[in-house]
Amino acid sequence: MRLIILSLVFLYAVDAFSQGHIAPCNGPQEHTGGICYGYAMGRAAGRSAGDPVCDPMTFYRTAIDPDFFEFHADPNLSGLQVGDIVHFTDHAAYVATVGNPIGTTTVDQYSTARLREEKGVSLNNVKTEFGSWDGYYRKKQVYITVQNNFAGGHVNVSGSIVSAGSNPINWWGSPYLAAVDRQNILDPSNGVYYIRVHQSWYTPDGNTVFAGTIFIIPKPNQVYRANFLKEFNITFQNSFVSIGNGGVIKVNGTQYNSPTAQFHVVQPNAITGEAIYQVSNGIEYLFDHWSDGSTSSNRIFTPTDHSTYTAYFVGRPLPMVNYGLHHVVNVGQNIHLVWNDHPNTNVTQYQIWRKVKHSSTGTTEGPTLLTTLNRGTTSWTDYDYIYTSGYTDDLLSYDVRAYYRTEGTYANESWVVGYGKQYDIAQDNSGASATVSFLPNEYSVVNYPNPFNPSTTIRYALPKDGHVMLKVYDMLGREMMTLVNEEREAGSHEVRLDGTRLGSGVYLCRITAGGLTSVMKISLMK
Repeated sequence: MRLIILSLVFLYAVDAFSQGHIAPCNGPQEHTGGICYGYAMGRAAGRSAGDPVCDPMTFYRTAIDPDFFEFHADPNLSGLQVGDIVHFTDHAAYVATVGNPIGTTTVDQYSTARLREEKGVSLNNVKTEFGSWDGYYRKKQVYITVQNNFAGGHVNVSGSIVSAGSNPINWWGSPYLAAVDRQNILDPSNGVYYIRVHQSWYTPDGNTVFAGTIFIIPKPNQVYRANFLKEFNITFQNSFVSIGNGGVIKVNGTQYNSPTAQFHVVQPNAITGEAIYQVSNGIEYLFDHWSDGSTSSNRIFTPTDHSTYTAYFVGRPLPMVNYGLHHVVNVGQNIHLVWNDHPNTNVTQYQIWRKVKHSSTGTTEGPTLLTTLNRGTTSWTDYDYIYTSGYTDDLLSYDVRAYYRTEGTYANESWVVGYGKQYDIAQDNSGASATVSFLPNEYSVVNYPNPFNPSTTIRYALPKDGHVMLKVYDMLGREMMTLVNEEREAGSHEVRLDGTRLGSGVYLCRITAGGLTSVMKISLMK
């Protein structure tokens, strides 16, 4: 350990001298007749009048403090040195030069009688005013210990960076202590490095000085400790099941990309993280919880270590877009829904839900799950109802609800509405079916499901009686099968297409009735 000699610095008020540390230098003005002693001690500590830290002109003391100065009873002043204090019965003066003979020595003093600082005064002239001297005071050499509140590290002693520790050190001159701020120190308890940020000094009298630098008047064997706080490295991030970390997150009110750059938080300060609702590739991400289990999206964290705070989300598919029934079905036809395939390929199924508000009773039936369709299907027909424009008919609500396989979640409800009349079918002995309650007003043909495997039901509507020809062709125009070739009554009819003998692919379903021909594509996927 490097040895450093600590001199005596008089930078505090008089009452602080006996305590061994300093306070702001504005000594009690009620002391009278003693400023010469305080002035001499301040000068001996290396301070001059007007010093911005502590001005000797403000010191009031009725005697030279023996805790910090050793008295030499020497009427001849034979060992006098520059920097000593010559003592008279009721006066003290700082030695500026040592002359031979001793009477030519010059001193700096504060004249209580003239209320001013006087420099370069002959010692003989002072003797004429105050009488003979009885000896001189000299600064003591003392040992102190300077520590940090963690093991090791460094301190700044009057501009020299030295190792902090339990071994005493010395200093000769005008000492001050300054903490070496922001030290990166390994914590032996857990092997983790922390930046230490200086907070305060602990002084021997038990007072805490909140300052970066302190000037001291040490007594022997005193301990000064620089108190540091740990600085923690903090990271915020999101966690999405399907895409991992990403998206955006707010920290202290500012939005950042996830994961964020490190934030630095000095204990015991806090930091605020806010999880944000966001959408990516057709999936909306809803905050669920933080990594510590908290379910508050806007959260104040008080770190106790280097930490990563993770916001966990539940992904849910957005409702379907561009779907409905008004623009794809005419009055008199079966209710027919169409939609766009969901943009996220991990949406693998669609549920079809229906609610019915009956016009006859005013009661609502459902919601009822009608069917579940695989991805790639973008339409569906409800053969239970005929579309109408009458406000006196049943009010129908439909929802095509996407299923997100990755997280097993469904989209929120999103209903489209229209009016319809229930379709009543009577069966005859031949198995043919016809409507008995409502006649369509135009020819149409649809099938469900589409794509299909291995069979699908083809539904066609006739506004009047007539001969119906319904055939299936491949894409080269070759006839594959005839489904209907007979007279049919007006109404809605259905026929089952069995594709067991057909290969996978796209086929054309052609219907001719009432002098009109309609063609639709159907897909068989095996």
